[in-house]
Amino acid sequence: MQRRALLAAAGLLPGLAQAQGNAPAGGWPNKPVRIVVPFPPGGPNDIIARLYAQALTPIVGQQVVVENRAGGSGVIGTDYALKSAADGYTVAICDGGSLVIVPHTQSIMPYKVPEEVGLVTVVAKVPEALVAHPSLKVKTLPELLDLAKRQPGKLNIGTAGAAGISHLAAVLFKALTGAEVEVVPYRGAAPAITDLVAGQVQLLFADLPPLLPHLQAKAIVPLALAARERSPSLPELATTAEYGYPKLLAENWYCMVAPPALPAPITEKLSAAMRRASENAQLREALLAQGAQAAWTSRQEFAALVQEESVVWRDIAKAAGVRSD
Repeated sequence: MQRRALLAAAGLLPGLAQAQGNAPAGGWPNKPVRIVVPFPPGGPNDIIARLYAQALTPIVGQQVVVENRAGGSGVIGTDYALKSAADGYTVAICDGGSLVIVPHTQSIMPYKVPEEVGLVTVVAKVPEALVAHPSLKVKTLPELLDLAKRQPGKLNIGTAGAAGISHLAAVLFKALTGAEVEVVPYRGAAPAITDLVAGQVQLLFADLPPLLPHLQAKAIVPLALAARERSPSLPELATTAEYGYPKLLAENWYCMVAPPALPAPITEKLSAAMRRASENAQLREALLAQGAQAAWTSRQEFAALVQEESVVWRDIAKAAGVRSD
């Protein structure tokens, strides 16, 4: 996602405080609340957290601020939040990979999932998309697979990082379709997209948000969405299931986590506040404009998602021998 477009999105919620009504009186919170983002400013995780911080401020009646603590594929900032005081004043909004992928690709983890993670709610869903350089002259997944069969080993598929969801999506793509393509991990979506637009790689799996500006400019070609349903942000793009590959799924998501010892009453207040924020029309529209969808889950639903996704990505990473260290 382009930094300028992302930062501009933070201004898409004018008058939000007036729209949310009065905050709950008494108890938590009685001072500012900090949301830790375990990635640098300007990326999808950062903008999602900032939009929610702006929406939450009038709901909880205290300023909600964002603090970036990047590094370790999201692990450093997530761990910092999990080990903070369990008082509800430091939480994190992180990507799902920090909970369900990195523990299976990294030898040493500072926290155990789910035992040492306070699960609050999923906050946004972001599907992965498979896109191509226009020079390939393909417009659909079947057309790509036909080309790959005619040119085995000659196509490169970039990913937005090693051992992350886009990398594993590319590995899964190869395994399920039989396409002989070379996987090229990059250090983030931005450099991968830059090389794709320049034709240095022919294909790319990445979150839909950073791809949208380039898709709208027709600098790259959308081939398929690795999701169960089409995206409202790009409704004309067919899913992998529609092309006959229902198991080729890579649905990224972002979530709020807290110290595991956070008292239940505070967790419940946080969850209820996040639910109200997720229902705000301005926030939902701002996220859709970036290719993401606002979401909310109960803690039980969140726990079930973590368990299910952890097994899926563990098996994929193990079968392909994908490691981040």
